[in-house]
Amino acid sequence: MHRLSLDGSWILEGLPYGEGVEKKAYRPDYTPSDPLEALVPGEVHLDLLRAGRIPEPLFGENAKLCQWVEEKEWWYRRKFSVPGEWLTLHAELVFEGIDTDCDVYLNGEHLAHHENMFVPLVIDVSGKLQSENLLVVRVDSGVMRIQNKPFVPYPAGSPEQDYRRVWARKAQFTFAWDWAPRLVNVGIWRSVSLRFFEGFALRDVFVRGSISCDRKSATVTLSGAVENFSKNFACEPKLRLRALLFEEEGRKLVVSKDESFRAYPGLTNFTLTLEVSPPRLWWPNGFGEPHLYRVLLLLLDEEGRELDRFEKAWGLREVALRQEPLSSDEGESFILTVNGEPIFCKGADWVPADSLIPRVTREKYQRLIEEAQKAHFNMFRVWGGGIYEDPFFYEHCARCGIMVWQDFMFACAYYPKSPEFLQEVEREIQAVVKQLRNETAIVLWCGNNELQWLHERNKEITGKKDLEFPDYDIYHILMPRLLKDLDPTRPFWPSSPYGGSDPNSENEGDRHFWDVSILIEDLKERVNYENYARDRGKFISEFGVLAPPVLESLREFIPEEELFLDSPSWQFHNNVFERENIRGMLREFVKDPERLSFPEYLRFAQLLQGEALKFALEHWRRRKFLTAGALFWMYSDCWGAIGWTVIDYYLRKKPSYYFVRRAFQPVDLSLRRGEYAVELFVVNDTPEALVLAVEYGLSFFDGREITSGNLSCHIPSNSSRKVGVVPCGVATARPSEVFFWARLLDGDRVLDWERCFFVRFKDLKLEKARVDWDVVFEKGETFIELVSPVFAWFVNVELPSSFTPEDNYFDLFPGKVRRLKITGEGELKKQDVEISWNNA
Repeated sequence: MHRLSLDGSWILEGLPYGEGVEKKAYRPDYTPSDPLEALVPGEVHLDLLRAGRIPEPLFGENAKLCQWVEEKEWWYRRKFSVPGEWLTLHAELVFEGIDTDCDVYLNGEHLAHHENMFVPLVIDVSGKLQSENLLVVRVDSGVMRIQNKPFVPYPAGSPEQDYRRVWARKAQFTFAWDWAPRLVNVGIWRSVSLRFFEGFALRDVFVRGSISCDRKSATVTLSGAVENFSKNFACEPKLRLRALLFEEEGRKLVVSKDESFRAYPGLTNFTLTLEVSPPRLWWPNGFGEPHLYRVLLLLLDEEGRELDRFEKAWGLREVALRQEPLSSDEGESFILTVNGEPIFCKGADWVPADSLIPRVTREKYQRLIEEAQKAHFNMFRVWGGGIYEDPFFYEHCARCGIMVWQDFMFACAYYPKSPEFLQEVEREIQAVVKQLRNETAIVLWCGNNELQWLHERNKEITGKKDLEFPDYDIYHILMPRLLKDLDPTRPFWPSSPYGGSDPNSENEGDRHFWDVSILIEDLKERVNYENYARDRGKFISEFGVLAPPVLESLREFIPEEELFLDSPSWQFHNNVFERENIRGMLREFVKDPERLSFPEYLRFAQLLQGEALKFALEHWRRRKFLTAGALFWMYSDCWGAIGWTVIDYYLRKKPSYYFVRRAFQPVDLSLRRGEYAVELFVVNDTPEALVLAVEYGLSFFDGREITSGNLSCHIPSNSSRKVGVVPCGVATARPSEVFFWARLLDGDRVLDWERCFFVRFKDLKLEKARVDWDVVFEKGETFIELVSPVFAWFVNVELPSSFTPEDNYFDLFPGKVRRLKITGEGELKKQDVEISWNNA
């Protein structure tokens, strides 16, 4: 197979909707009147931005100035040459992704119409190519086609959403969401190429693994089809398939197999099996090595000449969903297993990393995924209002041991049930599953985001018990039927949340816990993150707390003259569900927000987001495996925003990132405060049993010790245990002046530091702290050592951009030295380090 890339520079022209065909803009003799350069893969807003025709859409309120782009049609033109020896071969023109409605013309001839961003467009152009060619593509956003479509929105939906979006098979969030602006994308958003085949092609290759019960052997099965493009039924050439399995690092051959067969005209199905002994299995982050093999399948002619190939980094693992009865008050479990081992899923919900989707680079994917790995994530949930992500995303997740819960792209609305729409959906599911089923990271397919739950809420709101769910059959009949055939190796879940008569039940299925932040009407209760402690959900796939990003990031998207609370740009970038949440939380936990300076407002809001997420995550981890997963909403932003994330659009970490990182540690100590005692828990996510020590005490903030102790604990593998209860009734006498602290130790190594207060932050009577620190070099590594004679709250270590601390925004216990490992290039000097803390 030969490939000719058509990526790169194209000519682009924007015209009023419907005008291009009248002007015959598809003809070779047409001359654009106002052309500009377009880059493919790309998007029209990005091309206009490079040409200086629009301002940066994500700055200030500029997105409002760019909405005219979605109403035009855009004509792409590119000339290309084809080597003469390829003109007689079978040729396919492949668009990996066009957003959204398009018509394709080759040398003035109309070839195809397409209306789905998520489905590649493959056109047979055999016999249509010349030595010199002109390819023209008319693209529009889909908005004009759907503008008069009838549809009834969810009564429970967000007022910001344009519910016409359901008619367009494209990224739904681009029509605006609570965390995203309206920036309806348009363009050739993925690669374009010509593929030339010498008579034969591999089709729909599927790699599956089966592992023996003792894990000492495994079978790798490769199936698919070979297409013979000949129309001559007397043509039945003998071909050969060669399957090879390599160790990905070093490309050491593990096993190979050849099989000969006759390729009849049309499709000839095949199945090959490889036996691997002993196998190296793929495991999630924190439980073992995320080992990947390299699978190579070659299609050869009788002389051994290569005709086509399939190559993929692939991990050998088996996944299942375990749902078993629990106690009468707990209901039924929802546990994902990998290679037979139950896994507590730790992570977040993933949305596209840019409102202008093609702007996301491999480097940005890599940075975000690796920061998640460092924060001990083992799962992303790819949310159903975005996109089926780039192949690099899934492969890098697999390399980092991060599983993917994959939603199909349906979110927060009723979808049409017309025959034409259902036919397009079926085509999409088939294409997407075939495209993604070889991705090791994907461990579960899910039908949609929140449709089942919101339908039940709509029945309550409208009082109509028989309210129609028009697209029910898509998720309960069509998807299961297709997946049974196309990918029986993964569990399918119809919706998220889903389970039982109440789709958002605490007792079964997965759960979106939005009482905190959204659903509770009373502001005091809505912002009280201690309400997380009452939840007994079996798998939490959404919950979240809002906070602004750091000041450096605010300056990237808010004009300097508007850098204050509630300015027009602040409000434009503020989350729809904020509704005084941040002020309310500050008032309840810290201080009246009107008495805070702008930097203080940012700092304390960020602290509270971190405290809330950590509180919730540790609560659900203590319940392991009554609760078997905790994914927070959401990981990173698509633009600069006051929002849900722990890493902002500019890849700066909010303080909450470090709180989450500590809460997700594979071996984690957590505290649960009662009225007169503190309970100590240790969670062990590793496959090894551990014997550890806990050192604890009750102290005044000025360093005076009231009581202290230590205990030894045995923590079985993959478990959660209560390891002690420490009476703290004495704290009730002076609760504002004391705190409980604990450290988890493995020999001399400190695994975790924890503390709890007996009053809310606003009532603490903290001593003024003095933090001393030094830079220490030891065995080629760099550390910062910090100590304070009194309790130091929310200590922030600021370093030059080339250095990164392993932890940040932590507390210092009186007299206890804290050592941070520092990574980076060059030599770190003490004068380059800035330390700040709340009680300075």
